[in-house]
Amino acid sequence: MSGASPTLRRGATFRARVRRLAAALAIGALSVTGAVAVAAPTNAATSSPTPTATSGAKLAAALTADQAGVLSPGKDLAVSVTVSNPTGTAYQSGSVSLWVDPAPAKDRAALSGWLTSTDAVADPVEVGRAPLDTLEPGGTTVVRITVPAASVPFGTRTDSAVFGIGATVKAGSAEASPRGSVVWYPGGTPKQSAVNVVMPIVTPPGSDGLIAADDLATYTAPNGILTRELDGLAGHTTVTVGIDPMIVASIRVLGNAAPPSAVEWLSRLADLPNDTFSLGYGDADTAGQIQSGLPAPLEPTSLDYAIDPKNFTPQPTSVGEPSTPTRTPAPKTAAPKAGTPSPTPTSTPGPSLPTTDQLLAWDYTFTSLTWPGEKTVRRADLAPLAAAGLTTAIVSGGNTNASDLGSTPNAPFASGSTHVLATDQRLSDALQQAASAPSDVAWNSAMSKVNAQLALISQESGDARRLLVALGRSWPSSGTQLERTFDSLFSSPWSSPADYETVASAQATSGVDLIDTPESTERVSLIRSLVQDEGSLGQFATVLDDPTRLTGRTRAELLTLLAISWENPRADWSAAVTKARKATDDTLHSIKILPTENVNLVSAQGSIPFTVSNELPDDAATIVLSASPSNSRLEVDQSTTKRILKDSRATVLVPVKAKVGNGQVVLSLHLYSPTGVPIGDPTSVTVDVHADWEGIGALVFGILLVLLFGFGIVRNILRRRSKRGEGEETETDAPTEAVTPSDGSAPPEEHPGG
Repeated sequence: MSGASPTLRRGATFRARVRRLAAALAIGALSVTGAVAVAAPTNAATSSPTPTATSGAKLAAALTADQAGVLSPGKDLAVSVTVSNPTGTAYQSGSVSLWVDPAPAKDRAALSGWLTSTDAVADPVEVGRAPLDTLEPGGTTVVRITVPAASVPFGTRTDSAVFGIGATVKAGSAEASPRGSVVWYPGGTPKQSAVNVVMPIVTPPGSDGLIAADDLATYTAPNGILTRELDGLAGHTTVTVGIDPMIVASIRVLGNAAPPSAVEWLSRLADLPNDTFSLGYGDADTAGQIQSGLPAPLEPTSLDYAIDPKNFTPQPTSVGEPSTPTRTPAPKTAAPKAGTPSPTPTSTPGPSLPTTDQLLAWDYTFTSLTWPGEKTVRRADLAPLAAAGLTTAIVSGGNTNASDLGSTPNAPFASGSTHVLATDQRLSDALQQAASAPSDVAWNSAMSKVNAQLALISQESGDARRLLVALGRSWPSSGTQLERTFDSLFSSPWSSPADYETVASAQATSGVDLIDTPESTERVSLIRSLVQDEGSLGQFATVLDDPTRLTGRTRAELLTLLAISWENPRADWSAAVTKARKATDDTLHSIKILPTENVNLVSAQGSIPFTVSNELPDDAATIVLSASPSNSRLEVDQSTTKRILKDSRATVLVPVKAKVGNGQVVLSLHLYSPTGVPIGDPTSVTVDVHADWEGIGALVFGILLVLLFGFGIVRNILRRRSKRGEGEETETDAPTEAVTPSDGSAPPEEHPGG
């Protein structure tokens, strides 16, 4: 194109001819000076932004300008063209040509449209060319092209402008045409937008309610995620920080067992000079909670379940607690009656343990802010949030009609009684990409978008804008360039750092409004199910000596499962919900009546034993076993209460009485908590009642006893008669002898028949 004769372009304007002549000179200069760079090695797969391919092509490419996409007089235009071969076939060597769109972008919408368009550009000016080596299957290479400052087509402009740049990549029969932008900045003092950045202090999503000690040690290590977040804030005091209170509580609840790096990190956070506000516990999704039917966002109820008293002897040093922390009020007690002696004061054994309020307390700058997830808010959500004390909401620009307006609006506007601040969506997306960039090429690509947007905003009519830019919840997953990103943003010629109040107090731009963007029906339905599960566990917890041990854990785990970072497509929230719901079902069925074989009842009254199992690993349970018979053959005297130790079984006796008649009775068994809440699933057992056997057995035994004694008596009588008869017969047969009385008188006379 640069070698074409001007006579072949007779319909072109004089300006186009000049551009072609400049391009020809540029290429000549490149060939003489050797400024065309050689392609980088093919193993640079992670050193560039994701390449994009022309529709229908099998070649992917991306284009990035150095120096965060800003070019000043006297500077060479250096670009990186990342080319990838996603196919299974090698591509032969080819070429990469760099060109410039001679017409500068008019506004932000025009630039966005140009970057995504595949239409041919009118009169592009080629400014460089480089060879492309053979591309192996799955390979990636970075081609560097440098245009000398003297050959930059727009190098003589005296005002700032944003130009589109593109590349034509050819490899064998495949072709790709990536696009990018560069901002021409000749110097001077352009109009600057006041920019405040809001950044979350969060951790990767979880569902445990608190962060484990090992994870805290990892997150607060020298290159840990929490450490990187604080490191990136160095020197940038205007950044507004949203803090997840779960992080603070997770460190404090460990007492002296907290990792030293975590305690040091908490101290650094307390010394932070930036404005701060509280995210929901676990960064729970406030909009999703309202849309699921809750009247207000949920809060932690108790974290006592996680406190180990031995970790608070001696008392750990307080870090970050306000001078007057909110404390849970002491329970009220009745006043003693007159004349009642005062009890002798006694010292409470054990260490002084922190309350839940003390674990969560922090000296926040703002206490009425809420920051829902991107594109999740409805107008109807704002009133319940405001009623809960969250009268200011930060929403994403994509949740508003900002892109439909003719110019960039200021951040604040009103919706009902709620003060709303909308982030600038394009700037926020680009800034997050920069903070998460894995390489210099990717970082330059993202910051080129940031500077191009800021430069175009500065060219808009009216006063300088006051903008809010947000780093989303997912950026820290690979963020290593936060400080560098902030340095570049706040040193840009078209922006100036501003604190939160400066942006929040700006005059609202006319026409800005919230667009209802509710969360998906599936997500809202799952949130509703999780809340219902929490209610079921709360009822179940009435079997425990201290129900808050279960209800506190359940609430904390629910809130962490509602974390906004779970909305990241890379996080499998559905799987986490399924796992949590199964755990809930297991807990609800952890106390149960074990199967019992049929029971034979042969007495008029007695106690039937049943075995009840408590599979809870940490808590004893008090249950009430109630039994109801299916007919009147059996009567149950009363329900039975039993305390069962953790992870153990116990025998529960049910007292019964048998009525008239024999037969089978189905005994329905139900477990209840002491407050009457049904526990587990009911079961039944068949009882064979033979209550008459007791009377019949007694009668038979009595008869046998009578017969036995009667037989003995008759036998004795007969034996005596037999002996008496034998004695009489012996006396008759013996000879008679005269017996002389002792007094000498004559013996008595015998008379016949006497």
